[in-house]
Amino acid sequence: MVATDANASALPILGFAEPVFAAGRNTSVRRGTRWLGVMRVRLQLADGQLSAALPLQTRLCRFDQLSDAELAFEHDPACRTRAGLLATLQRHYPGFAPGEWVTVCDFWLD
Repeated sequence: MVATDANASALPILGFAEPVFAAGRNTSVRRGTRWLGVMRVRLQLADGQLSAALPLQTRLCRFDQLSDAELAFEHDPACRTRAGLLATLQRHYPGFAPGEWVTVCDFWLD
């Protein structure tokens, strides 16, 4: 899964404090709209390497409207509950509040 295609170097890198991923669908929730509409990314992996280019699907919603079904795919097991995700977002985004807009980013891994 290490980046090899020539255009990959121009893609944004989706970084993670906890780069834990499962096979199949993975979700990452980000504050605001920075990642909204981004169609391809590379992931920062646990070993410091970057993934190959991956398609990214994004959608905007308020944090307090995230469903339990969406949280089930959160890449970090500590964030698969609303309370766990809120604590993590507040740690990474000081002042984050439950009524804020977030971008839900979905990507798939083999």
